[in-house]
Formats: sequence, C-alpha cells, structure tokens
Amino acid sequence: MLPLRAFSIVTALLIGVSACAPYDPLVEGDHSSEKYKADLENCRVTSTEAVRLKNAGTPQTWVISPITGPPAVRAATRTGMQGKGYVLKAGD
Repeated sequence: MLPLRAFSIVTALLIGVSACAPYDPLVEGDHSSEKYKADLENCRVTSTEAVRLKNAGTPQTWVISPITGPPAVRAATRTGMQGKGYVLKAGD
C-alpha cells in the first residue's frame, strides 16, 4: 500500500509543478518582440482570471480545478492570441 501512496503523491506533485510553467503558444512571429510579450502577458492574465472565475462557479468545478484549470488556461491563451491576429503553428 505504501508504494501506491508514494506514487500518488509524486504524481500529484508532478502535475502541480508542470502546471506552474509559463505557457508560450506555438504562434508565428517574433517571440522576443515587446509587442508579442505584452500581448502574451495580457492573454495569460485575462485567461487565468476567466478560468479561475469559471472554476469558482460551483463546488464541483472548484474541486477539480487543479486538474482542469491549466489546460483551460492554455486553450484560452491560444484563443486570445489568435484574436490578436497571431497565427497558430501546426502541432499546438
């Protein structure tokens, strides 16, 4: 039983740590330009807040938000960048 418990703890920690990495969607353009960085930061903040508010809507969505939140933020960030005129590269 101890190996299963240790595996569960390690898995949960790895999922949590991987969700903290900043997301940079695969879009065409100069990723080092100030405009791109400003647009990306704006989309990250807006997406994070929108997903947080959506997940806080019910107890069920709040409980599973550590699992569903990061992918939803990445998807919203991609959508936001597309809305600003960036074109997604294949594979994202």
